[in-house]
Formats: sequence, structure tokens, C-alpha cells
Amino acid sequence: MKTKHLILLALTGSWLATTARAQVGVTITGSTAFRNITIDRAASLYDAGSLTAITNNASTGLITYAGTMSNSVPSVGVAPVKIRLSFSGSAAGMLSVVNSTPVTTAESPGVNGSAVPDLALSDVFPGSASPPIPDSAVDQNILGVIPFVYVRNNALAGITNITREQAVLLMTASGVATNGTQLVPGMPASYLGAANNNPIFMTGRDSGSGTRITTQRCIGFYGNPVLWGTNSSGAYFQYTGYPSGGLERYVIATKPDAIGYLGLSDTAAISAFATPISYQGVTFSPAAVANGSYALWGYEHIVNRPVPGGLSANQAAVRDALIAAITSVAFQTTNPIYTNDFLSLNQMNVERGDDGAVITSKNF
Repeated sequence: MKTKHLILLALTGSWLATTARAQVGVTITGSTAFRNITIDRAASLYDAGSLTAITNNASTGLITYAGTMSNSVPSVGVAPVKIRLSFSGSAAGMLSVVNSTPVTTAESPGVNGSAVPDLALSDVFPGSASPPIPDSAVDQNILGVIPFVYVRNNALAGITNITREQAVLLMTASGVATNGTQLVPGMPASYLGAANNNPIFMTGRDSGSGTRITTQRCIGFYGNPVLWGTNSSGAYFQYTGYPSGGLERYVIATKPDAIGYLGLSDTAAISAFATPISYQGVTFSPAAVANGSYALWGYEHIVNRPVPGGLSANQAAVRDALIAAITSVAFQTTNPIYTNDFLSLNQMNVERGDDGAVITSKNF
């Protein structure tokens, strides 16, 4: 009897030890705006010397990390932690989390699989997704502030500002329309201040993009935009929008009659070919965003299915560590990965309760 008892205790201890070391998996999707930040901060959670990475597409951030996090997530102990990164856009990412829709993941070098995402980064509130996501369907945290700017090709000299009314009209009136057998030009570049009357072409992001949703909400546009892309020959065609800022910025940089909206990193990448313009007479600056005079900005969120139930205790602990790493004051005020493109919440003297909502003071 005593022997059986000892064997049972040994087996129980072995099971508990195995359980304690069971792998923790967290799959992250969503916003491309915070892609580099998420990649950097996720890697920072791993214990020194334990991190391994599978990178199947560096440009889109299709990466899987593995290792231990005993220092940054003590409750996980020495259990191996695998973080799968797969960025799909803000609204698309949130919907994937809520609906448990698998996303592409890097499973081994050169080989992709799929996994249901646990977390999504988003430039917009859940209610801005299409269809809208009820607040009760997710737990969410705000991580930082994302500014956006209108950018025009350098050939469009003279365009230095766009008003809200012009921005709304540009969403449906740019390019060239077909009326039977005739081509009818849309908004002339001179309407925005350029020296010529040639039609101007508006390019932009797809409907799942937080950049697009935020920009449209900020200017008060709620319809379906008429956007333009370019084909392999460089010719314009009506397009539903690009899945990344990198693709949109290419059009702005290479087409002399193009205008669009971008995040700061994409704007900086084409600074030799394109120029940001003011909105409502206000030039973008961190101070202008922080004090409420520049209105093209939104919040970065992280969402997950509600806890308890949506995440295991270990997954929630990894999520909390990632949030702490991203919102760290030291990181948000000194690391160029963050400071070059975003504002910290501590910088803000104003706030808004929804995408494009009225800006109010935090101080009075």
C-alpha cells in the first residue's frame, strides 16, 4: 500500500512538473502601424540567450519567437513561450480575434501554418471595425497615440494645406471618371493650390486599415472612397485600397499627381519624393497633437477575448508583460522606434473618447 502511495505521489509530481513547463503560446495580429514596436517589445520579454526566431517574411513581420520569460513573466517560470506574429491590419485583426479566425503564422523556416490569434493591435476602437465590435466582446488597453498626415508628391508644388471640406471631397472626386465614351476629369490639382489644372489622384488603404478608418473618422467621411492604385505598368486604376502603408507610399512617391495619407514612418521613408501638408491650417508636430490643435490622430489599442475564458492565466501574464514593455515611459520617451513615429500617453494634454471624436482637455 505504501509503495502504491509513493508511486502515485511520484506520478503526480511528474505531471505537475510537466504541466508547469508546458509551452505557452500567444498569437498576435492586427495593426501594421505598431508592427515594429510589437516585434521589438515581444523579443525584449525573453530571457537572455533563450530567444530563437523563425522569420518567414521580415517585411510583413511574419515571425515566430520561442524561448523562456522567467524574468519578465515570473509566473510562467521556465515554461517555453512561443509568440507568433502575423500582422493583418487593425479592424481585420480585431475581427480575427473576436471570431477566432486563423491567421497565417511562421511554423518553421520557409513553412507557414495558421493559428487563431489571441491578441490584436489596433489603431481604432472596436466599434470602428466593420461590422462594429461591441465593447463587451473584447478586453482592451490603450498603448499610445498615432498621428497621421496627408502627403503629396513633390511635383504638386503649391499644395501646402488641405481643409476638412477638401479632404472629404477628395475622397470621392479625384482621378478620372468614365461617362459613356468620354473621360471626365475629377478634382483639379489647382483646387488644392497647385499650379496646374490636371486631375489629382487620391490613393489610400484598404477598409480593414486603422490608418484609413482613423483618417476618415477624423475628417468626418463615412462613405465609400474612390481610391486609385497603379498596375505593373504604372497606370492608374480604381482600387479598394492597399493593405500596407509601404504600398500606398510607393504610389505617392512615384506618381507626380498623387496624394494620400500615411503614418509618420511611411512619410519619412519617401521624404525625398513627397511632402506632408498641413491639415486645417495646422502643420503636424508632436506639440500640436498633444495640445489639440492638430486633429489627425488616434490611439493604439491591444484587444483580446475577455478574461477569464478568452486567455489562459499564462497567456494573460504574457499579454500584461507585453503591455508593460510597450507603455514603459522609458521606452516611449527615449527609444527611436517609438519616439520617431508616435506620442506617449504622458505627452497628451488632450483626449478623445472615440475615433475622430471631439478633442477635449485632460487638464480642465
